[in-house]
Amino acid sequence: MNAAMPLEKNLPLSPADPASASLETERAAQSEGKARRLRTEADKLAACCLVVRAASAAADHEAFAQVSRAASKALRATFGAGSITSAFAWLAGDAGRAALASVLAGEVELTGPLSVQQVVAAAELAQKAELLRGKS
Repeated sequence: MNAAMPLEKNLPLSPADPASASLETERAAQSEGKARRLRTEADKLAACCLVVRAASAAADHEAFAQVSRAASKALRATFGAGSITSAFAWLAGDAGRAALASVLAGEVELTGPLSVQQVVAAAELAQKAELLRGKS
């Protein structure tokens, strides 16, 4: 061991050290921020999946229009904006896939009436629909 190198440089910061407390506070804030982001994304995932399932189950144009109005109102109230089209696009896009991956990895749990299997099926349906929409 090099005698010129003090041992203190190799030791972790003590809990009483202000730098250590600041680092812990920063880590806790980052962790809380990540948890809030994951919760919001999981809620959006569930909401978009409900919209996709309802839109896909609409028997006719009138039923689809009713779903569209209800979806727009609910998404706007919860997330500030939204539509059937945006729900499909979000689920099929990077953000939707990331939210689904977080749920599947157990980083965040779903809330609401849909099971994980139903959410996965709705996300797959949205991806297929977006592929078809892109081809038209």
